[in-house]
Amino acid sequence: MNAIPQSIGRYSVERLLGQGAMGSVYLGRDPKLDRAVAIKTVRHLDLPEKRLRTFLERFRNEARAAGRLQHPAIVAVYDVGEDDAVGPYLVFEYVPGSSLKQILRGRGPLAPDAAVKLGRQIAAALDTAHAAEVIHRDVKPDNILISNQGDAKLADFGVARVPDAALTREGQFLGTPCYAAPETLDEGTYGPRTDLFSFAAVMYEAISGVRAFPGDDAISVAHRVVHDDPEPPGTVAPSVRIPKEVDRAIMRGLSKRPEERYASAMELVDALAGAYVRTGVLDRDPTGAQILPVPDAVEPRRGSGWLFVAIAVGLLGVGLAMVYAFVDLDGEGGGPDPIVEAPRDAGFDAGVVAPEEDAGPARDAGLDASVPEGASDAGGPAVAVDAAMPDVESMSAFDRDEAAKDEVDRASEALDNGNLEAARIAIARARAYDDGNDDIPALEARLRELRQAATQESPE
Repeated sequence: MNAIPQSIGRYSVERLLGQGAMGSVYLGRDPKLDRAVAIKTVRHLDLPEKRLRTFLERFRNEARAAGRLQHPAIVAVYDVGEDDAVGPYLVFEYVPGSSLKQILRGRGPLAPDAAVKLGRQIAAALDTAHAAEVIHRDVKPDNILISNQGDAKLADFGVARVPDAALTREGQFLGTPCYAAPETLDEGTYGPRTDLFSFAAVMYEAISGVRAFPGDDAISVAHRVVHDDPEPPGTVAPSVRIPKEVDRAIMRGLSKRPEERYASAMELVDALAGAYVRTGVLDRDPTGAQILPVPDAVEPRRGSGWLFVAIAVGLLGVGLAMVYAFVDLDGEGGGPDPIVEAPRDAGFDAGVVAPEEDAGPARDAGLDASVPEGASDAGGPAVAVDAAMPDVESMSAFDRDEAAKDEVDRASEALDNGNLEAARIAIARARAYDDGNDDIPALEARLRELRQAATQESPE
């Protein structure tokens, strides 16, 4: 790891908040305004020139997009610059707290009042962005931050479509497949209603604790998004009280046809809040907002599927890790979260509710259990990996870091579902990609504890 700089631009640096293959994020202080800031820098740019240009353009795009928007539920970008010692940097509003992903992983689905509160705040942020002709293009739980006071903020406009910006071409996929709209994968198009589909997928997960489109590789997930309707939230999370009317509100937001969805993010939340109130789950909207009637959807035409086929062929040809250089299937993005620093169970305490049992049917991590003999058991480095893995040595630092994060997420999910063998395999693969990943030791310790508990419970 590189030494922590004492200053970046005019900002003093207090400590490291997070580090990934492509960048570091520091807690800093603005001496002029005497306020804490998060400073995002670039490092390890051992990329081919074309990919390096794309990454730096995304870096600048984040500043352009957020700079156009001013809203309390949007993470503010304060400054952009270049330092002689560390290179390009962005300065963000510092938000101590957790990401929605961390909360859902650590605490389970949100209570109805908490879901409505979060939905209204993020809906206001999205509608503000759309009014300014900014399309986020990567709405997902990782990019929704919950402060220690329980306020939600929309972050990471790195792949946003901004008027007159270079990183806005149609026909290319930018985002995360399991939250992408069908027409994005099918036709390569983006617009306000593609963000609204992603937002509906986030709300589905927030109230159920289960992803609307689960899967272990981008091709199968993309196929499911384009062709299959998800099970209603109440079906996948039977231990959580989700009325049928709530199911219908969420499923309209996930309609394959853009014109059948809500016209705005706030309309979706109005429908969700109204469903909770009419079914008696809530006696009123927890935010005090008036619940407005939601108009019926309009019947549209279907699009073609040419781009989905092209994406699938491209992915099969060159491998997921190289194609989605800046995309994480489960959603870590292109580096560490620029402004989140908290344990997995922090934040939003008053509105988080854990279901009485697992939030949905146990889902296997999707890994081949037949890891060659000699692969790592929890507690030691991997000495062999399964044949499905790409050649690790040929991967860039960015791709290894992202692949390790994917495996860490799979291991965590497998442990949550009690699938210890799948967890062991995912941990071994994570070590093979990045032996220095900070999350691996905790996963190994958890796996050992669960194994010991299982051994003690098993009959002699």
